[in-house]
Amino acid sequence: MSGIWLGIDTTSSTGGVALLDDGRLLSEFVLPVNGFHSEKILPAVERILEQPGIDGRDLSGIGVSLGPGSYTGLRIGLSTVLGLSAGWEVPVKGVSTLRVIAASLPGGHVFACIRARNGEVFAGAFSSPDPLSDEIIPQSLYSAEVLEKSISDGVFAAAGSGRSEVSCPGLVWANPLMDNPRSSFVAFCASSLADRYGFDSEIEPLYLREFNQRVVSP
Repeated sequence: MSGIWLGIDTTSSTGGVALLDDGRLLSEFVLPVNGFHSEKILPAVERILEQPGIDGRDLSGIGVSLGPGSYTGLRIGLSTVLGLSAGWEVPVKGVSTLRVIAASLPGGHVFACIRARNGEVFAGAFSSPDPLSDEIIPQSLYSAEVLEKSISDGVFAAAGSGRSEVSCPGLVWANPLMDNPRSSFVAFCASSLADRYGFDSEIEPLYLREFNQRVVSP
């Protein structure tokens, strides 16, 4: 987790950018906008680097949320990150948005979910908030019924925009302010994953659903 990392999230209505130095948060901008677009990302990146006087070429890496999330936001966010990476010659690490949400929760088993459509949710559960922890419930698109059966025997700290779709006594929901992914945790997760697995030679959106894919259901 060494060096200076830039984290960028554009997967939800609340986007943001953050800067970490050896795992310590230097600055974070939360941008509460709908229809997130590059005209808002790039000025935020410039501002967050300008404050501590950091040149983009001196970054150790750029972390970016891969999804699931807004299709438009994902495409714009990834294209922006790839442009910055090429211009600065800085490597990139992508992170699942569900992992990012889970990493912000307290210790123990953690559960993250993102509202989809028709009562469905993108969801995943992990053995701890550590970005390197094992999956307990694989990240996928689920019906509420399947999730409620899967987590009926455990206790999970939980967060995410899909909370209204999932009802289970085993879920201990965090403050709703934690439902959206934070760019600071994007940077944290990306740096941890890069230390273990290396950087990404290419990145693709993680939709977790093809347009004709069927939901996992009973």
